[in-house]
Amino acid sequence: MIPKEIIDNIFETALIEEVVGDFVSLKKRGANLIGVCPFHNEKTPSFTVSPAKGIYKCFGCGKGGNSVNFIMEHEQYNYPQALRFLAKKYNIEIPEIELSSEQIELANQKESLFIVNNYANEFFQKKIESTEGVSIAKRYLKEREISEDFIKKFQIGYSPKEWDALTKNALNKGYKKEYLEKSGLSIFKEKKYFDRFRERIIFPIHSLSGRILGFGGRSLSNEKKIAKYINSPESDIYQKSKILYGLYFGKSEIIKNDCCYIVEGYTDVIAMHHANIKNVVSSSGTALSLEQIRLINRYTKNINILYDGDEAGLKAAFRGIDLILSEGLNVKIILFPEGEDPDSFSKKNGSEGLKKLVINEAKDFLTFKTQLLKKHCKNDPSKKVILIKEIVNSISIIPDQIKRAVYIKECSKLLEVSESILVKEISTLKSRNKSIRFNNDKDEKQANLKNKKALKYNSEYQERNIIRFLICYGDKYLQFDEDNSDLEKNDSNILVSKFIIDEIFDEVIFENPLYSEILNIYAKIVDNNEIPSSKKFTQHNNSNISQLATDLLSSKYELSENWKKHGIYTNTEETLLKSAVENAVYSLKIKKIEAEINHAQIEMQSQNDKEQTQTLIKMNKLLMLKKLISKKLGRTILR
Repeated sequence: MIPKEIIDNIFETALIEEVVGDFVSLKKRGANLIGVCPFHNEKTPSFTVSPAKGIYKCFGCGKGGNSVNFIMEHEQYNYPQALRFLAKKYNIEIPEIELSSEQIELANQKESLFIVNNYANEFFQKKIESTEGVSIAKRYLKEREISEDFIKKFQIGYSPKEWDALTKNALNKGYKKEYLEKSGLSIFKEKKYFDRFRERIIFPIHSLSGRILGFGGRSLSNEKKIAKYINSPESDIYQKSKILYGLYFGKSEIIKNDCCYIVEGYTDVIAMHHANIKNVVSSSGTALSLEQIRLINRYTKNINILYDGDEAGLKAAFRGIDLILSEGLNVKIILFPEGEDPDSFSKKNGSEGLKKLVINEAKDFLTFKTQLLKKHCKNDPSKKVILIKEIVNSISIIPDQIKRAVYIKECSKLLEVSESILVKEISTLKSRNKSIRFNNDKDEKQANLKNKKALKYNSEYQERNIIRFLICYGDKYLQFDEDNSDLEKNDSNILVSKFIIDEIFDEVIFENPLYSEILNIYAKIVDNNEIPSSKKFTQHNNSNISQLATDLLSSKYELSENWKKHGIYTNTEETLLKSAVENAVYSLKIKKIEAEINHAQIEMQSQNDKEQTQTLIKMNKLLMLKKLISKKLGRTILR
């Protein structure tokens, strides 16, 4: 249990813009910051951070909350884990409690995998300092010019020759077979077991927050049947297509330089860091995936791919280019001489040679594809047609219209084909793709139209509106005339929260249980004569309450500060707060009365004459009450 005063300290210290800024590239827009949402795929930023309110909100996928919620959502942490993560970031001490073996067993499966991976990472790092580790692993790393500093920075380790060194040690320390097997660290066969990464240099793969997701192991054996590299198998915490090696170390540099370099292997990343190029990640030897591109898109729109000059490298480059373009990103390609990669190239030419190649040899995708394909088609017209179609297809998938037009013009010059023909071909391709998407979406749209019929007497909207006024303006004062007998107020000033609670708490029952819970919290606040703060709800430990509070506090649009500079003023909800709050209260009351009248009408259909007479009397009273409140509502609207 984390003490409340420490939780409060974490919330006060963990500025939302700093917490989110570690994972998302943010740009200033008015009083807020915007960026590409890390929780869903989008090309136009709809993710907003409000430093003043201490919240984030995505208007695309709807996710929102405070700094703790963000870490919970992004890193898949529970509430205490997110608090501990932020406490560590801001050097806030939390009393640590040693977990017993029973508590470890009760931890959820994901956390158990993180725990066992963390143990393995420490084990491998210790083993690289052993006699065997120094003589085998460190000697190899020294030959590759990977210094002690980089070994420590990237937490490089070593798994010894012994068949079961890690597994046996872990079992003796109480780690469960189930998680050793699920993480892929150990392989169990009947009564035997052995280590997956035996006799390999180990590269831990980090999450964006630095937790160990899995491992890559580099064999030092010369035997052909032994795979040079192996990775941890897929697990609940490790999905290879969604992870980029080195992103944990390079994300801030990617944001700073507004560019990301993509290489293939672990040592390539380290070689780039050695050349002081730190905005680099690796796809870990696999084809670049859509998920990985979208991950980079959180930090920058500019990608430079470094590929080997062999045939396999060229094919991979072609696949990667089209995926990147389809996501609206800019892409350049840097091709190494055949048989070379950043690691080997830097060994031959030094860090400065690598840096010069990276800076001077980057080509935009159009130049790269054109030069490369021209070599293959030479003077063959049929091959040239294939070349043109290949390049036109790449241009057609670029979402931005202006960018497409620029590339069409450039393509026309390079390939000596008229712009009009290229435009026509691209239009055909786009129409074909659009038709496919239209047919796929047609049934879904029809189903959505059927589901949009709202229940006539549902008060969801009115209840939510009341909660919105409580969250957004509960600490504001309404001003009434002292002689206003209609509202029977003793004071000329009254808190919005007190006015609403006094008007509806004993009269109206909320249908939505979450709204009802918040209303009850406000009733207690009013009873204690406290002034409510929205932070009480945005920082609530009930994630449903904090999410709702964030949603209600978030606005997709804001008035420009330039309006005031030029003497342009407009009425806002806050300037008309009194009539807006009264309107909300009276609208809710009318909706509840209409629901009661409707219910009474339904009941009458199965009642006898006596019961119907009583119901009619009740309905008349309700209609009179509705008329009375409608007059009040009319006055607030006309005021």
